[in-house]
Order: sequence, then structure tokens, then C-alpha cells
Amino acid sequence: MVGLLVAAIAVQAGIGLWRVAIIYRQGLQAGVRPFAWSTGLALELLLAAALAAVAWWWLPAGRRRHAAQWGIHFLALAWFLALAHLAYGMLVGRLDRAVTWALLGALAAVGALVRRRPAEPVAPTPPLDRAGRLALWGAAGFWALQLPNLVFPYHWFDAKAVWACRAVQFTARGSLAGIFDCQGPERAPVHSLVLWLGHTNPVVEGRLLPILMVGAFGLAFYPLARRVAPRLAPWAVLWLFATNRVYQGAINAYADVPVMIAVAIGLALAVDDGRLVSPRWLALTVGLLAGAAAALIKRDGLAMVGVGTIVLLWTAERRRDARLWMPLLGGVAAYLGWHFRPDWLAAPPQFALKLEQLEPATLSIGAVLRSLWTIFYGMQGQLLSHYAFGLFAIGWLAVAVWLARRGGGIPGGVARRLGLAGLAGWATVALLYVVLTFTGHPHMGTLFIIRTGFSRHLVHTFPLCLLLAAAMVERLLTIERSG
Repeated sequence: MVGLLVAAIAVQAGIGLWRVAIIYRQGLQAGVRPFAWSTGLALELLLAAALAAVAWWWLPAGRRRHAAQWGIHFLALAWFLALAHLAYGMLVGRLDRAVTWALLGALAAVGALVRRRPAEPVAPTPPLDRAGRLALWGAAGFWALQLPNLVFPYHWFDAKAVWACRAVQFTARGSLAGIFDCQGPERAPVHSLVLWLGHTNPVVEGRLLPILMVGAFGLAFYPLARRVAPRLAPWAVLWLFATNRVYQGAINAYADVPVMIAVAIGLALAVDDGRLVSPRWLALTVGLLAGAAAALIKRDGLAMVGVGTIVLLWTAERRRDARLWMPLLGGVAAYLGWHFRPDWLAAPPQFALKLEQLEPATLSIGAVLRSLWTIFYGMQGQLLSHYAFGLFAIGWLAVAVWLARRGGGIPGGVARRLGLAGLAGWATVALLYVVLTFTGHPHMGTLFIIRTGFSRHLVHTFPLCLLLAAAMVERLLTIERSG
């Protein structure tokens, strides 16, 4: 079992290094000078340092600082800035970078109250062995594989691509109307606003904050993993960062990893025992921000938060706990806010997806078989060949079935609840692809999109599934040792 895990991580390391070499070579071919200093990069470093300082300032005074709490504060502050700029841009009609610094000053003042909160009791954690420390260092190394993205352009960079294009056009137009210069103007722009916060050069800058947000998420993920799998928690963090889709999709080409972070944090806080975020009002606020960010990064973020909330409510003993509801409430409120945006920001009709535009495919045997083949062929290609990410999905489900057949082998508690929420998210992704394929959607139902997008959508709830997988493997190792 351990040998297979090490071999899988080695494969992922090879994939990551190969990809870094490609970025380096194609960056040089594009004429980009590596590690070139610029005023824009300096301003972006200043913004990241200011966010990190305010996140630290929000930690409770007079006791040991916890990296996980700092990571969640950092994420919440970044989401707040992006959401605040979205609201400002819709109300005022323009974007203003000076708003960022005014908001940071206000957040620092609020931190003077937050840091006075009483200390929460924290159970002591046993020291890590050498293997655990090496696993965490390995996770840090995989995170560092993102850093070449700061200085080299993507080899698939497209001037009309959705996310990075918007960050460029926000600066060019000075308003949210920049979405009309890029693909998909009907999509909410929170991820592009995160890029825009540090964006002055369309090729080089604007990528540091998303990379730091991935690292902050790793800090928050570790105590969750220790809660469900104390021995294998470092290896769970290592596998999180070793998964190519996680460190590849965080910057400007995709928005799936930002959705993943918001969904996972929102649902994790719904079952938090006070160790990740305290006091309670702050936990509720961060839950709202996470849900709002998930819904306004991509539309399917709201679906992931919704199905996850349903699972957590279904498995909860106290369904009236407000923490269970905050991510969904934040997501619904934010999505409605974008839906009722000003007329000058409304997408042209040709971009809006309307159900009446979807015509069900002819229900002949041949049409049904062709649709089934499109779904199966596209999904299995993603699961079996897409950077080994899908192999994790198949593997942990196989282990779950094996443990279930042994009777009582699948862990319960938080691990099972979050794992079921993650699995429900995966089932929802598959169901959406089935519906869109059988209704003849001209874009999402095509083999090309299923073959290239299915695995990227599975990443949305990947950390929740990984938590249950780590708990199951730890249970499996215990069974093997005792047997």
C-alpha cells in the first residue's frame, strides 16, 4: 500500500517537472525574460504582504499562532476584497484600485476587535515522525512548482480566454464592462477580480495572489486531515499538492481550483469545532464569504455548495446550527446579486444559457446509444488518463467498497460526512453532463468538452473526498497490522 502511494507520487512529480520544463521553454520562445523585475510585480508583492499582515493581525493575541487560522483569514480577506470590488463596480460603474487600500485599512481596524477574542481550547498534537515531516516538505515542493507561472506565460494563453482576459480588460476599460471583451460575459467575475487585484501586465503579473491562496488552503487543509487521519495527514496534504490539477489550475487558465478552495472551506467550516475559525460570528462570516465566492467564481460552484449542504444537513444531529446554512445562504444571495446586476452589465442574449434553447435529442435507440457512448468515452478518458487525478477517484471508491464489505470498516464522523458531500458533488457533476448531453447542448454536451472538462469539474470537491480517503487508508493500515 505504501509502495503504491510512493510510486503514484513519483509519477505526479515527473508530470509536474515535465510541465515546468515546457513552461520554461515556451516562455523563452515567447521572448519573456525570466524573473524580470517590474513596478507591477512590486505592487503585487506589496498587496500580498499587506493581506498576509492583516490576516496575521486577526489572530488572537497572547497565545500561539496557528497557521491554519492564518490561512483561512488570508483566504477570507482575499474573497472579501474581490467581492467588495464587484459590488463597488456594479454600484458606481467603475473600478478603482484605491478601494483595495481603503478596505485593508478598515479590515486592520476590525482586527483590533477580532484579536481580543477568548482563546479556544486546542488539543495538543503529537509530534510528527521523520516520514511525516518529509511528506510536508514534499507538499511544499509541489506548491513551489507553481512559481514558474509567475514569470512565464501559459503556452495556451489566449487573448480572448475568460479569466486572464478579463483582468486585462478591467484595467483597460476601468470598469466591469471589460467582461464583454472576453469569452463568456455572462459568467460572474470574482476569480478575474482576484487576478486583477495584482494585474498590470497581461503576461507576467496577477498570479501571485491565487498561488498564495492555494498555499493558504493547504495550511487549512492539514488540521482537517489530522482530525480524521492523524497518522496519514501529512501524506494527504502531499497528495493534495501532488495532484496536477490542483497546482496547474490555480492561476489564469481555469477557475476550477478557486472554486474548489471556496467550496471546501465553506463546507469544512460548517462542521468545524472552533479550531479553524473563532469566535462564532467570524466563522459564520467566513462561511458566507466562502459560499459567495464559490457561486460567483463559476456557476457550478453554487451547485457544489448546495449538494454539500444537503448532505451535511442530512447527516447532522443539530440541523439548526447556523454554520451549516451560511455557505448556501452566501452562495444564493451572491448569485442572485449577480443575476440582477445593472442593465449595462447584462450579457447579450446570445451568451445567456436558457433552458428553452436546449432541445432534447431524438429518443431513438441510435441517438440514445450515441449519447451514452459520448458520455462514457469522454468520462473514462478523463478518469484513466488525466494526470492520474481520476485514478484517485477510482481507487478510493474501490477501497470504500472493500472496507464496506468487511463490515464497519468505513470511518464515521466528520470524515464520512465530508466524504459523502464530496461524493455527492461528483455525482452532481456526472448528472449535469448526462442531462446536457441528452438535451443536445451545443457546447457542454460535446465529446470534446466532456473529454477535457469532466476531470476539471471533479476537482471542485476533491479535498472532501481526499479527507475520507485518508481516513479509510489509515483504517485499512490498522486492519492490516492487527490482522
